[in-house]
Amino acid sequence: MHPEKASLNMSQAAKGNQGVPSKIVVGTDGSETAQRAVWKAAALASAVGAELIIISAYNSRGPAGVASAGFTMDAQWAASAQSAAESTVKAAADEISSFGIPSVSARAVSGDPAEALIKVTQEDSADLLVVGSKGMQSTARFLLGPIANKVSRRVPCDLLIVETSD
Repeated sequence: MHPEKASLNMSQAAKGNQGVPSKIVVGTDGSETAQRAVWKAAALASAVGAELIIISAYNSRGPAGVASAGFTMDAQWAASAQSAAESTVKAAADEISSFGIPSVSARAVSGDPAEALIKVTQEDSADLLVVGSKGMQSTARFLLGPIANKVSRRVPCDLLIVETSD
């Protein structure tokens, strides 16, 4: 970037909190590595006074290859999956309750995890999406994990990929 443009952008960013996120979305599946992304998103939301939306995606259809008795199996499967996702986001929200974030919401969202993250980010006009790097190969850091890779090409806001590998 041209130095004069960079200077102009910095002064513009200083006015009106431009460039500082006001609404952050983060996803979790309840795993230890996903929790690292939640902690990072929570710390950032606390530091800048942003709203934090924690989501967990779930599959609302029964597993492939399982003979089902029709609607009842799908409804039972969906209810169970939704309940598990709701428990996951509630646990994540409870764990960060001491961070002093002005507004935290926890949602279970039906669908593919990457699609759910994109959907919530768009619908809520979030300006930052936080995802974990799980799935990144230590010998090939330029390759993203499956969710990070999917959202990086389609998310309508800034994206923070948190190092979550062991």
